[in-house]
Amino acid sequence: MDAEKARLLTTLLSLAEDTGSLSDELHFAGWDATERVPLDHGAANVLRALVLPKAARVLEVGAGFGGLTRYLGEVSARVHAVEADPVRAAAVRFRTRDLGTVTVSDRLPADTHDLVVVQQAYATRNLLVTVREQLSPTGAVVVLTASRGVAKTLAAAGLEVQRELLCSPGHEVARAVRGARIDTELPRLAAAITGGAGDGLALLCGPGAAALWPAYRLATYFNTAERAAFACTRADVVRTGEGAEVRRVPLAPSPPVAGISVGPCTDKVYDAPTMVEVLLDEPERVAGLLTGWRDLLRAEASREVEALWDLVPHNVLVDGATLRPIDLEWRNAGAGVPEVIERGVLVLADKLADAGWSAAADGGSMRDLAGWLGVLIGLHPSFVDSAVEREAAFSAIGSCGTSSGTDEVRRSIAEIWRSRLARTVHRYRSTKLGAGVAANEDEVAKR
Repeated sequence: MDAEKARLLTTLLSLAEDTGSLSDELHFAGWDATERVPLDHGAANVLRALVLPKAARVLEVGAGFGGLTRYLGEVSARVHAVEADPVRAAAVRFRTRDLGTVTVSDRLPADTHDLVVVQQAYATRNLLVTVREQLSPTGAVVVLTASRGVAKTLAAAGLEVQRELLCSPGHEVARAVRGARIDTELPRLAAAITGGAGDGLALLCGPGAAALWPAYRLATYFNTAERAAFACTRADVVRTGEGAEVRRVPLAPSPPVAGISVGPCTDKVYDAPTMVEVLLDEPERVAGLLTGWRDLLRAEASREVEALWDLVPHNVLVDGATLRPIDLEWRNAGAGVPEVIERGVLVLADKLADAGWSAAADGGSMRDLAGWLGVLIGLHPSFVDSAVEREAAFSAIGSCGTSSGTDEVRRSIAEIWRSRLARTVHRYRSTKLGAGVAANEDEVAKR
């Protein structure tokens, strides 16, 4: 990052009212990638994924603009942040100015530390030797890097890597942090939560390294990107006596905003595809799966399940003959079964259109596809417009964290949806729909 950009970020941090690790003010202030990364809600996700001792005396080497420092200061007893660049050091001080737990300087203190966090650029043999000598008997060192070559430097300094965690897409702003075993034990889930290979590493060393990442945990992943802080969540993938579970919780439990909120949920892990995946491979099943999903939704509503708003096709696994809902975190107090059905069909059409679904009408639009899918379960094609307005209102609240002053955002989101509805669906393969679809269409037409 050039000097001018660094000064700009430092000025921004000096003026910010909310400098917390989940500050919406900072998260949405970045103009480009170089600004967004250090200000992102997820800048501390790698450390959020670890079990950090609350009473820890922490040393951070290479504090940058203070994204990790801020989080460490919120959860640890004492933090000494080292940053040699004076502009960045000033940024760290601005970002932690309301925390009495944080000290910022340009050199290593002669203290004992329970936890040391080191950025790759500072992980020299001499520094690591000093860190090891100052580590408490139960302490741990976390090195954040993009290169496995750092492990050799650690070993030369007397710090063997006890845990190697993969960070996707990188350690700067991680969506997922995982051990390597999940890739072989639960490959379908691993692919879903990472979105591809990870470019970052968190190397855990020292006698206390094992406690930072419990043996029963396979991965931790986050929804912190295009969400306001009240809607950010983390999910831990853990082993259980019966296999594995995903345990999801809000990062900052908050009251609903205009009836919109996120809540905790726990799902057993099944090795099964989502409805969207099945429809891409077996488009002839569309009528049966849509009907089954609608019936599942009604059944869950009769059980007074709170998170119906999230019970949409991409959150439904097709486990043989059983449909299993997963990832039900969003709540919408203003939506019942009819509204969720409309939402589910709209979002399903969008995902199928993106994938070039082979069963879509040749040369047709996404709106045509959404209307046709709706007809299969008894909706009039005109439902699309009301579903778009409802989705835009929901998305505006989820991304802004407020219902006040969001009209412009809502209109912009609605316009994006209308543009997507107008796009032509380009089919990627040709598959003849089964007789079941036609039979269902005839049945709907008779109603």
